Amino acid sequence: MTRTLFICLLATLALCACRTDKAEQAKPQGADSLSEPHDSIAADSVALPPKAADGLFDDFIYAYMRNKRFQFERTDFPLPNIIDGKNFPIERKDWKYDRLYSRADTYTLIFDSERDIKAEKDTALKNVVVEWVNLTRKRVKQYHFAKADGEWRLVRLEQHDLRKNINSDFYAFYARFATDKAFQQTHIANPFKFRTHDFDNFQVIDGVLDVEQWPDYSPRLPSGTITNINYGQRYGNRRTRVLMLCSPSGGMGCSLTFERKGKSWILTKLVN
Repeated sequence: MTRTLFICLLATLALCACRTDKAEQAKPQGADSLSEPHDSIAADSVALPPKAADGLFDDFIYAYMRNKRFQFERTDFPLPNIIDGKNFPIERKDWKYDRLYSRADTYTLIFDSERDIKAEKDTALKNVVVEWVNLTRKRVKQYHFAKADGEWRLVRLEQHDLRKNINSDFYAFYARFATDKAFQQTHIANPFKFRTHDFDNFQVIDGVLDVEQWPDYSPRLPSGTITNINYGQRYGNRRTRVLMLCSPSGGMGCSLTFERKGKSWILTKLVN
């Protein structure tokens, strides 16, 4: 099969399943928050999630974002709230129900290798940090969760300048990559690797695409504000970043692999 025919075959497959509208820009909580808008809808009568929700962090955070009563019970008060090194603790009476990224069409995860993606399914995790990254204001808000006695709890909030984040260099690059089409074209390997699934035949198809074909296969990239969930990633590999695009509803996602070439990053692989 010629390369042209092979590319045509790829074109007939489903495009990235997580092509969604850009996540709604988050309105700050208080003077310097990066979270989704809070919701005052009474939810005290909603049943608490089963104990099994504490097995995987992803199951817990799903319930935490959607169940007001559960959220209040699983938040430590007074909650340490560190903003640029200073603590502004939040009392229970001042806490507002926070939906985090549950209303976003797409949330993002960042790993430094495809191997580390499996960390999100690790039941032995004891600490996880959910980040809201405001690329426009160059600020990061972190939700620190810890597991003790078999239960996940929110134990601390922290906000700081983007430059202090371990992924600051990649975030600065991505902010432009997601919004500047011309910049995208010059920061994509030619050709770049492409993987998709043929669900009719239950097969994985590997191939390559030319940079000119990127617009036909690229997912809708969130911009302005994105998320990251740190399941323990140490980001020891400073030359690779794998950006996962996921749906809060549990739908299929896709991933983009970037490699550092010289002083910048280059997209080298798309998987959907």
